[in-house]
Amino acid sequence: MTPQFLVGPELLSGSRAVLTGAELRHLRVRRLHAGSEVILSDGLGHQRTGVVVALDRRQAVVVLEPQELSCRESPLRLILAQAVLKADRMDLVVEKATEIGVSEILVFECERTIGRLSPNRQARWLRIARGATKQCQRSTVPAIARISFEQLLLRSEPLRLLFWESASAASLATVNDGPTAALAAVGPEGGFSKAEVEQASAHGFRVVGLGPRTLRAETAAVVAATLCQFLWGDLNQRRLG
Repeated sequence: MTPQFLVGPELLSGSRAVLTGAELRHLRVRRLHAGSEVILSDGLGHQRTGVVVALDRRQAVVVLEPQELSCRESPLRLILAQAVLKADRMDLVVEKATEIGVSEILVFECERTIGRLSPNRQARWLRIARGATKQCQRSTVPAIARISFEQLLLRSEPLRLLFWESASAASLATVNDGPTAALAAVGPEGGFSKAEVEQASAHGFRVVGLGPRTLRAETAAVVAATLCQFLWGDLNQRRLG
């Protein structure tokens, strides 16, 4: 697989790009050399292939192909709203959601939240998202933002889902909208409270479940995102032919 590097948009505008700093260190760690093929992405949807033509301790020079690569993003704009989790669990959600193709990750606190938000954690999640974007060769790095539960309730996506472990939650199979944009809200380690579920339902969220077994919050987030991408995005192979 051709290694990918994230660069500023200005570096994709010409016939060659110069890598320095963190991306140069990444290139050297990968043991690349003059003649190696690479992919440069601005993380905003644009990618070009190129060949390393010169490399030293200060910089790497890449000659770019004239044409951009085709977009690797899902036709579904999927927003994952995740109640903040403990450190390692939240890191996992950010990494896997990025790989699955989530467009945006909204992080919030609610009644049963155990983890807490901080600027340092948000910066770490962005680094994880950037790394996962390069690993799976996406053309866009998902945005990560902090919102309140009240702000979450006021979102306006065509389809808004709240995943709840209660036996009374409907099956996701009952949702037949076929949206181009969807929001999937997943609760914290202790799940959403009944009052929060009632609030969300009153604001137009559809309350759905993920089967008869109670999943860990980080597992629920990955499963929810995967199912949404399968139903309405690009994980259903029948849509790709």
